[in-house]
Amino acid sequence: MVWIGSVLLSAMVMLVTYLVPPAEIAVTSDSPPGFLLLWTRYSAHLAFVFLLLAFSASTLKVVVNNAQTRGLVRYRRQLGLGFATAHTFHLVALILFLSNLEGYSVDASIAVAGFGYVVTALLALTSNDYSVRRLGPAKWKQLHTAGVSILMLYFFVAFSGRLLTNFAPIYAVYVALIATAVVAKLRVKRRTMTAATD
Repeated sequence: MVWIGSVLLSAMVMLVTYLVPPAEIAVTSDSPPGFLLLWTRYSAHLAFVFLLLAFSASTLKVVVNNAQTRGLVRYRRQLGLGFATAHTFHLVALILFLSNLEGYSVDASIAVAGFGYVVTALLALTSNDYSVRRLGPAKWKQLHTAGVSILMLYFFVAFSGRLLTNFAPIYAVYVALIATAVVAKLRVKRRTMTAATD
């Protein structure tokens, strides 16, 4: 259900950005079509929401144990697949945007970004019970913990860069959310380890 929602939301983002009047966005006449710029931007925002929820689910359950946080943990795998879906839409938008960008040439940053999509694909392909049995619960958890952490780092670097080059309040909020989520997870982990040794 969550995954279907991510598909619908991703399609909605694409449609809305296509319908926005060009005058609403600051692009020059030789820039790619305006909707590609917006689609690239807002598909990344949507993907980040799914990733943040998947990353924070277990932490939120420990901090605030209620029906909502338990639901997040129960559907965490679906949230991860929702992220992968939204991020795939973002990849399509990004490719179309860059291919229409005059004077753009492939550089090292593409390889770095590409690794993030490889991680996303790996996590999506192993988000099933078969992979858990095949890898073993411990190794599967290590893989997904490392993978999601790498992706959170990617978003932190990307949003921090946007914040430094073109200040917008939303990116400050995103950076603060990532920092808060990471600190909270580390504190919960430390508290759990301390309790286990007592």
